[in-house]
Parts: sequence; structure tokens; C-alpha cells
Amino acid sequence: MASKRCAGSILEYFTKKVKSTTTSVSTEGIGITDLSTNSGDEALEAPFVTQTTPLVNPLHLSNANNLLENNDESENRPEIFDNSDKSPNENNQTTSTQTTNLSTSNLSTQSVILMSKCDLYCCNSSTPYHPVRNDELVLTTIDKRSCQKQWFWDHTWLTFCKVKKKVFCYPCRVAFEREIHPNTTLHPTYRSFVTEGFCDWKNARSRFKLHESTKMHATSIYVVDQQTKPTITAQLISATKRQQEQRRKALSIQISCIVYLLRQGLALRGHSDIESNLIQLLKLRSIDNDFLTEWINDKKYLSHDIINELCKEIYLLIIRDIVKEISNRKWFSLICDETCDESTLEQLCIGIRSVDDNYEIFEDILGLYELSRQDAPTIVEAIRDVLTRCGLNVLDCRGQGYDSASNMSGIYGGVSALILNQQPKAMYVHCIAHCLDLAVHDLTNQCATISTCISFVKEIIDFVRRSPKRLAILKEIFNQLSMSYSNLTPLCPMRWTMRAESYNSLLKNYEPVQEALYSLAEEKGGPGIKANGLYGQMNNFNFFFGLKLGHLIFSATEKLSRTIQGVNCCLQYVLCAAESVIHHFQRIRDDNSFKSFYSGVVKDSEDLTDKPILPRHRRPPKRYDSNPAVAKFSSCEEFYRQQYIEALEIVVNMLKNRFT
Repeated sequence: MASKRCAGSILEYFTKKVKSTTTSVSTEGIGITDLSTNSGDEALEAPFVTQTTPLVNPLHLSNANNLLENNDESENRPEIFDNSDKSPNENNQTTSTQTTNLSTSNLSTQSVILMSKCDLYCCNSSTPYHPVRNDELVLTTIDKRSCQKQWFWDHTWLTFCKVKKKVFCYPCRVAFEREIHPNTTLHPTYRSFVTEGFCDWKNARSRFKLHESTKMHATSIYVVDQQTKPTITAQLISATKRQQEQRRKALSIQISCIVYLLRQGLALRGHSDIESNLIQLLKLRSIDNDFLTEWINDKKYLSHDIINELCKEIYLLIIRDIVKEISNRKWFSLICDETCDESTLEQLCIGIRSVDDNYEIFEDILGLYELSRQDAPTIVEAIRDVLTRCGLNVLDCRGQGYDSASNMSGIYGGVSALILNQQPKAMYVHCIAHCLDLAVHDLTNQCATISTCISFVKEIIDFVRRSPKRLAILKEIFNQLSMSYSNLTPLCPMRWTMRAESYNSLLKNYEPVQEALYSLAEEKGGPGIKANGLYGQMNNFNFFFGLKLGHLIFSATEKLSRTIQGVNCCLQYVLCAAESVIHHFQRIRDDNSFKSFYSGVVKDSEDLTDKPILPRHRRPPKRYDSNPAVAKFSSCEEFYRQQYIEALEIVVNMLKNRFT
């Protein structure tokens, strides 16, 4: 520190260096090592000096420990530039020159960094590039040493250049490129990690640790991280978009839950809003979507009005698609029926049956229409209103299907007649399923054997099913007989064709039900008396024969009912199916078929009922008897043959009257 050098020589030197670096864009940077020959005092007076960091030869780490010690001392200093020996006058004189040289030096460093980058993704990505395959590191071998993939896992700040086959410090490179260190020139210690690229694989790990311990590296990482963070405005916009996406997704999930409940015919509400099916389903789905909990608590889109509006929009969306398909098929037929719901509101169900170009049949329900009156003009007005709202023209109607009520099928003032006045091609067809029900109903009214059997079957099944105690006794008897328990199917009072299943359930469980009635008959009171009467009826062969005969007839009619109610069934299929059932009954209406049927009934009833006997002959008084010739039967087989033939003749005649 004995002598000082004038600042002019240092300034001229840096000016020349900056000019030469700017024109040639050398990767050597500013030659700071040339200044080591000068005295330290004059170097401190220089208007532009480097950060006080000891110099280290990249290939020799003999003074690495001295570098760490000196670096720790330099980091404790408050400023990067050491101007303690300079006078105020010298500082004022060199201000403008220092600013000019700093900007020129930084521009040179930035240019060198830009030139040191290749055009590939490895040097232009927004994150450090780490080699994915081992073959990328094969060409980095120097003196039998190469870059290791493990280094990138231990030091994530390293980035690899696939062209130069060298590694760089990604945060320091970005910091100098963005002029984050405007008052610091590029020191040779950082040059190998910023501009030139590091390839000293022999001392790689120690150099990496040494570079990580410098203040410049830590500052670069901090500043780059801060600059990469979005601004407050961007964060607010991002948060708003994220919230909007979550709420849109929540609304979409709510609509999907409503669609599921509507599809399954389940109620959306419950005893309270929080216990409703919709809220509970949303809570169940909130396990996978956390934002649904906040959505449920807000209750902004869970009010009754909004839910009803969503249901209406879903209905309209479905109806639009259905109507569009019907319009493309051009021709259609009307299927209407009216009914009264539990709230005593009379509603008209309107359906459309159409056929496409491939003769595939479609049946679609347009909805329920509330009626103020049940007369034909009111119903026709409702049908016109629905067709107009759906954009369907009544002139494209080619068929009508209603029941046989006078207001629907009347030939003068019924709905069918009023529609025919507008479109003569809309042919009226009586509902085929209703025709079959009427045919079976006529059979039960005219055949005493079938009618008596149906009433007793209903009494027995209802008597056992309506009491938990009787069902428990029945199950216990099943266990005693080592039989598998099967439920007794109730007899539907309205659907006349659905009798076979109920008959079949009683035939399968005939013995257990009989034993249960016998045990219940021992009780006192009304139930015991009724059980005794039903038990006596089940012991009667006449009841068992009627049960078998009814099962024979109702099995065939039930198959016919299922066939004619199919969606793809047309009028030709209906007539063919009805004709085949009629032929079936006519074919088994002979002596051979009866003998086979009767022998089977007698065999099945051996251990269940009494033996067949002729009933006591009853002759009505002469004043009431217009035909004195009363049929007399010589045997039980002849008596039951008369019942068998009579039932089959009645059902054949009824089917012919309804379907021809």
C-alpha cells in the first residue's frame, strides 16, 4: 500500500477492453487477472473495480480454502465496491465515467451470455435442463471422466447444454442476462458457470459446492425466484379464474346429480333441505371434490326455485331432442291415456309412436298435461296444444290409440272422431293391451270355476302376507320341511293378465301355506276362524283343479301381454301373436289334452287335497227352471272335463271378439 496509481490508466484499460469485447464478443470477458500486477492502492482508486473476491484457477483448487475465507469476509462488507481510500473529489469526478463503463460492461456480459447459448431447448427453456438419457452424456468425456447424471439430482440449479456438452449455473446465467447485478462485473470464478461452461469433471463436486457457497449464487437464486413469481394483479386474476372454474364445475356436478335422481325416479327433496337426496348426494361427491363443501354451505344455487328451473331445463332439453327425431321421421301416431294421481289431479299422458326409414319403431312420452275437464273437446284441445308447442303437425298423424272409454273412442263425439275430422288418415285402433285385459275379464265373469279360484287365491295370499306373525310361521314351516323360502306374489286386481306369477307362487308353496293355515286355525278369534275356512278350501280338490286350470290359461295370456306391449311390436305381430294363442287353446281343447291335464292334476294333489268327488246334485225349483233337462255326470273326470272345455271355449271366443 505504499504507492498509488492514477485512475486514468485503469479507465483506459477498461475502455479498451469493453470496446474489444463488444466488437469481437469474446467469451473471455474482462481480463481482471491483468490488474493483479498493479499495486492494490491504485486499484482501489479506480473508478470501476470488481467485487473483492479472490481469484481461483478453475483447473487448480489449491487456494479454494482461501477463497472461502476471503469470500466470507467480503460478504460482511456493506457495499460491493470498496471506495474507502478514495477522496470525495475523486468520487465526484468519476461518477459519469463509472456509469458509462458499468452499462457498457453489463451489455458486454449480456451479449456474451446470449452468444454462449445454443438454439436448442436446453438453453432456451424456462427451467434448468437435465439430461434424460445417458447417451447425452457420452460425448462429455474428458481424460476418461464424463458428466454424471447424479450431479443434476444433487444440484438442481445445474443446466446442461447439448451442443457444447457443458454445464452452467442456471440462476446466475439468468441473473446476469437480465442485468440483476448491474454494479458487478463477471468474475472469472463465475465465468465457467455463466458464459464459458464448466467441464472440469475431475473436481466437479468441490467446484459445485464452492459455487453454491458464494453470495452471488444465493442472490441470483433469490432474485430469479422473486422475478418469476406473478404480480399481485396476475395472482388476483388467477385466483378469480380458479374460483370461477371451481364454481362452474360444482354447478356441473349439481346438474349431473339432478339428472341421476330424475333418471332413477327418486325424489330430490327430503324431510328437510339438509336431509334431501340432492344435498346428501352432493356431500357424498364432496369426498372427491373438496370445493363442493363450500358450494353446499353457500346455498346460492340450491334454492327450490333454482332446482325446479334446472329440472325444467333438463326436461326441455330432452323434449327438444325427442321432437327433433320425431320431425325427421315425418309420420307419427298418437297414444293417449288419462289418469288421476294421488292429489286428485286429472292428467293426460301423451305419447308419440314413430317409424324411421329402416322401419324401426320408437315410442316417446312427451309428458303429462293437466285437464280441467274430461270431455272430448277438452282432451282434443290439450292434444293440439302439445303438438303445436312441439312443432308437430296433426296432418302428419297416421294413427290413434286410446282405450274404449266413450269420451275417447266415441264414433260421433269422441276424441278419435274429432281427430279424424281434421285428418281422415289418422286411423283409430283400440289399445291392444286393454283388449286383452277385457277378454280375460270377460272370462272371469262367465266362468264360475276361474272366478271362484281367483277370489280364494287373493284371500289366501293376502291373509298370509299382511301379518308378520303369519309370515314368521310360514318361514318356520319352510325350515321344518327343508325347503327354500320364496315369497307369495300378490294378485294384482287391475292387471288381469298378470295372474300366472301369483298362481305359480301359490302352487310352489302349496304345502307350506297349507301347514301354516292349519297351525293358525288352532288360534281363537277371527283370524283363527278365517284360517280354518281357507285351510278347508285348500283341502278341496275342486280348488286345486281351478288353480291349475287358471295357471294354464293365464300363462298363455301373460306371454301374449308381454309380446304386444313391446316397443318394437307392430299391428301385424299383435294379430299373429293373438292368433297363435287362440290356436293354442283350440289345440288343447280335446279329450287327449284333457286326460293328460287331469291325470297330472290328480297326481299332484295326492298328498295335498282330498280325493276328487262329484258335487251334490242340486236341481232348482220348477218355477225357476226354464230347462228341466239338468246335466248329470257319471264320473268326476266327466265333471271336470266339462269345466275344462267351458273355460277354453270362453277364452277363445273372447279373444276372437277382441282381436278380430
